[in-house]
Formats: sequence, C-alpha cells, structure tokens
Amino acid sequence: MLISLVWATVVARLGKSDVRVWNSFFLQYLWEFVLGMRLAKVYYCDPERLALPKWWILVVVGLVCLPLTGLAGIRGGVWKVYNDIPSLLAYMSVALLVYKLRITNGFFLATNNLSYEWYLVHFLVFGCVFYLLRGSGANVVLKLATAFLASYIVAYLYCLLLKALKLK
Repeated sequence: MLISLVWATVVARLGKSDVRVWNSFFLQYLWEFVLGMRLAKVYYCDPERLALPKWWILVVVGLVCLPLTGLAGIRGGVWKVYNDIPSLLAYMSVALLVYKLRITNGFFLATNNLSYEWYLVHFLVFGCVFYLLRGSGANVVLKLATAFLASYIVAYLYCLLLKALKLK
C-alpha cells in the first residue's frame, strides 16, 4: 500500500492526476492485487481465519466511504488518485453486507456474467446521463440512480451483442 500511496503522491505532485496513463499505472493498484492474492491464499488454506465483520460495522463503513468514493469520482484530479482505499472499503462493505444478509445474491450472481461489460460502459453511460439531465432540475441522487440503471441496461445489451457475435 505504501508503494501505491507514494506513486499517487508523485502523480499528484507532477500535476498528472487527470492523465489516464499516470493515474492508472500498475503501481497505483499494486496493493489491491497483493492484498487480493493474500486473502485468497488465507481463505484457501483456512477459511475460518476470515470472519465477516458484524453487519452494523459494514453499514457504517459503507455509509462513510461510499459518499467519499462518489465525491472523488465527481471532483476528479487529486481526489481520484487517492480514491482507491475508500472505494475498496465502500464496495467491500456493500458486497459483504449483501452476502451476509443473502438478500439479493441471485442478482449479484447474474450480474457477475456481465460485470466486465458493465465496467467497460459505465463511465460513458454515466457521462451521457449527466449530460442529458443537466439543467433538468433533477437532484444528484436521481441522476445517479438513472445513470446506474441505464449503465446496467446498456451493459446487459452489450453482453447480448457480444454473445450474438460469438465474441463472448
């Protein structure tokens, strides 16, 4: 994590926070891969060592980190460079909470089939939705909900297209 924080600081100090090849260089995300591999090894060797946090801890962490992630995405620049840790905590908390409560696991299992397509289209769709809804009087929550739903639908259609073309 220290390597990634040093890299983020170098990128920020050089003023390259909005340049994709700088802010998405592998050193920015190295700690995530290492942590993921370590957790996978621990879980594979001894699943009981990884106990899920209590549900209320997941809710608190999610409620604190999710707005930080959104704010960093909207603000961009230096905010985006240091966005990885709150993003990890926010999405991990939401995912573990959903898993722990078993409320929509079927939805998430189905979404897994189009997650890469969703990743590819979400930023473009969010940008289009926010552009189309500018000046509409809709608040940010409504815009985000619309963008979320629209990006999911576009990802689903894109997934169907790839399957029809036998590219997936």
